[in-house]
Amino acid sequence: MNRKWISAAMALMITLGVSLTTVHADPASDLAAVKQKQSELESKISMLDNDIQTIMAKVANNKKDITAKQTEIKNTKQEIAKQEAEIKTEEELYGNRLRAMYMGGPTSYIEMIMGSKDFGDFISRITNCQTIIEYDTKLIGEFKAKEAKLNASKEQLEKENQALLALQKENETKLSDLKKQKADQAPLLAELKALETKYSTQLATSTPAGLLALAQSSASNSRGSTGVSSSDIINYASQFLGVPYVWGGTSPSGFDCSGLVQYVYGHFGINLPRVAADQQDVGLKVTRDQLQPGDLVFFGDPAHHVGIYVGNGMMLHAPHTGDVVRIGPLSSDFVYGRRVL
Repeated sequence: MNRKWISAAMALMITLGVSLTTVHADPASDLAAVKQKQSELESKISMLDNDIQTIMAKVANNKKDITAKQTEIKNTKQEIAKQEAEIKTEEELYGNRLRAMYMGGPTSYIEMIMGSKDFGDFISRITNCQTIIEYDTKLIGEFKAKEAKLNASKEQLEKENQALLALQKENETKLSDLKKQKADQAPLLAELKALETKYSTQLATSTPAGLLALAQSSASNSRGSTGVSSSDIINYASQFLGVPYVWGGTSPSGFDCSGLVQYVYGHFGINLPRVAADQQDVGLKVTRDQLQPGDLVFFGDPAHHVGIYVGNGMMLHAPHTGDVVRIGPLSSDFVYGRRVL
């Protein structure tokens, strides 16, 4: 065994967490271990994609709530300004009405009352003053009460707005963290794919059986690959092999996992919910050994990923960001299928 092969074997052991005492120069065994690790990693990335999409939706809704709340605050401030103007106007009218009660314009209650012609006029003036005072006091009081209520409402709205802004910051932090976690998986996945290619090539050049395994592995990632059902829905879905994964994608320009499933089945008049967790409740539940081509296959409960079963333990799906619609094996966190045809 040359030094390059020893170095490669050690690299594989580090990647797969295998101890030196258990490693053998067995490309077939190494390839199976790499594929298992790759399946687990892709499942983790799929869950991260699902979490990212969920947080993105929360961020979008949060922004709408903030906009609506700020509009409420703006309208409330305008109402407060209107009330303040009405109070000022009413206070001016209050004084004007008192002066108008006596020609010549007395400017105080005392002057108005002391100018009475007789006792009857005196009582009349007092009554008029009292009526005016009561009316204006009540009216101004109502304006001020409404103003106080509006101010309290404004304070509450501003508190709610601050809470929404804090939630927005929290969600954006979560989103940033999730994207970083996902980015951290990319080199690991690339390393596993490189190891898969390496051991597949070693098998292909060493045994006839290995050559067959390599051919099947290559076919499983290409258009019209082995295991694709002849049913109409599988044939139609196969048209989208190679379409890039896009968060929230629902069209041939880019799909996420549930967007692809919804689009394909919608073409045949079968209306499915938008997200995988809701699609998981549609149709007849089937176990792994009951799966038939065309069944929906779900991963996680509630589901974080969904694909279309094509037979032979394979599914057509949009795996995760950085990948494309392709055919691959059911991953380890498969829970059950749903038959909707």
